[in-house]
Amino acid sequence: MNLRLSWLFSHLNGAVFILVIALCVAASQTPSGPVRITANLGKTVHRMGGGIGASWHAIEASIPVEGDRSHGGSGWGANPPPGDDAAWQEVYRHADWLGLDFCRVEVEQRMYEPERGRFVWDNQEMRILYRILDWCERRNVDVFLQQMWGNTDWNAFPEFRSDPVKRVHSGPYSMEDFADGLAALTEHLVRTRGYRCIKWLSISNEPGYDWSWWQRPPNEPMPIGPGLAAVRKALDARGLAISLSGPDWTDLPAFNAAKIDFDAYIGAYDLHSYYAAFDWLPKDGYTLAEADKRLRDWVAWAHGRNKPLFLSEVGTMVFGWRGSNPGPGTYEAALKDAELVIRALNIGVDGFNRWSFINRGDLDGQWQMIDTWDGARKQLLKTFAPRPNPYFVYGLLSRFTAKHSAVVQCGTEGGMVGNLQRVFAATLQSGGGETTMIVLNDAPSEWQAAFALEGIQKDVPLYKYQISTGQRDRADLKIDPVRELSLSSGAGTFRDILPASSVTIFTSYRLAHSDPGVTVN
Repeated sequence: MNLRLSWLFSHLNGAVFILVIALCVAASQTPSGPVRITANLGKTVHRMGGGIGASWHAIEASIPVEGDRSHGGSGWGANPPPGDDAAWQEVYRHADWLGLDFCRVEVEQRMYEPERGRFVWDNQEMRILYRILDWCERRNVDVFLQQMWGNTDWNAFPEFRSDPVKRVHSGPYSMEDFADGLAALTEHLVRTRGYRCIKWLSISNEPGYDWSWWQRPPNEPMPIGPGLAAVRKALDARGLAISLSGPDWTDLPAFNAAKIDFDAYIGAYDLHSYYAAFDWLPKDGYTLAEADKRLRDWVAWAHGRNKPLFLSEVGTMVFGWRGSNPGPGTYEAALKDAELVIRALNIGVDGFNRWSFINRGDLDGQWQMIDTWDGARKQLLKTFAPRPNPYFVYGLLSRFTAKHSAVVQCGTEGGMVGNLQRVFAATLQSGGGETTMIVLNDAPSEWQAAFALEGIQKDVPLYKYQISTGQRDRADLKIDPVRELSLSSGAGTFRDILPASSVTIFTSYRLAHSDPGVTVN
């Protein structure tokens, strides 16, 4: 290490230093040869059980924050008041643009059952929940309803009740009462309110760890199986056929069949991923190649039981997080999240929720896709703008894809730097026959690329949309088509350039920037 790098190491924190070194190494490598990407529209390898969307909480009451740690993570705050229709129309406009078609909608038991057996359906947070679900219903979004935690005195373990920190981390003292309450909420939303969009229910956020929200005294993780069994029984007693999902574990754990004693109670599997990093990036977590391996094992297990596998939280912590750390909202983090989605689509993952659509950005890192919160003044902003990198990079994926799309065979030749793959592609077809190819180049140099869409049944135009490093950190982007291609039936071929560190969409959807994104077709 030379003196300049020694000085750099002494003045930058470890995460930033790792990134700088990785970029220096990557920049010294030259792409070798051309890239060829071929998609066969006649060969479906998987049909998604969900779609591409984001997490969206309805929780507004504050949860204890100690130093740079929020004991509710960043799963609370920054929604407009439910009566502010103008603000909600602005929120809806952004959700429309993004085309979020698979949303994880989050609640806590305190919101609707503050005391045992006493349900409240019209308080501020419940009306925020209805605001979210109203949009989901109108836009044909599949909702993954998530109870994050209980946060009630009445059903916390007695040893935890006098401490607001321990209370939010407590699992249910009475599992039967917990299950009856969650079943009552589900019945209210599905039958009384008539929300047909709710497709899945998860009973606790990230159980199974000594820091999480499913704990028993003195500070031990509770098994999730008994909770899933109790909720399944309570739902069945009310004639509610909604499927449970689990185990909601993080951080993309290696598959271990011995830990799964709850398969009989669930209709879907879901996991979270935060510490995956580019294959070329020195890191403390795990590479995307390792994520691929773990996902293949989980997909094989879930699909072998005719159940979908969702990544119900997707984000990046390897560039920093906590407090108001900007790391989760950087261009590099957005590019990595997009790459994880592309690779996971080809493996067979059924749905994705980015963490998160609305987020204060001053609790657990800057995760938000739109800015609604003034962290300095601790109040809502007057207008809501896109959070540049996640909004446009992840948004390219969610905007041009429909839920329940077919993932077709898509292969990449070339795209290597050294011994590492740096170009990735996935191709989807909607139920209405629309085609979207997503191509990501995570290398520091551009590629000349040749493309082939085999099995086209008729002459079709394709439209190109793109974002690259020249557009990073900008909230004023206009994502309009930058190129139109006319492809003939049979094998449609064309050539294009993939800029360094870029996401490119080739799609039969022609959307002006002012048009809403695709949710279903």
